[in-house]
Amino acid sequence: MVKIRVKHEFKDMENDLKLRTVGEIMTVPKKRAEYLVHMKVAEVIDLKGGDPESPIEAQG
Repeated sequence: MVKIRVKHEFKDMENDLKLRTVGEIMTVPKKRAEYLVHMKVAEVIDLKGGDPESPIEAQG
């Protein structure tokens, strides 16, 4: 699981179109976090059990 912070409001299609607001923190599976970051609506703030070769990224 990965913690992300919402950067742009969006309607969460996986949760009955719930409005996700800027600054909201969510814990989502890694695959979903990658998708939301790719769509530029969120940023990763914490990786649980992240890549040991990327300690800076793992710290958030």
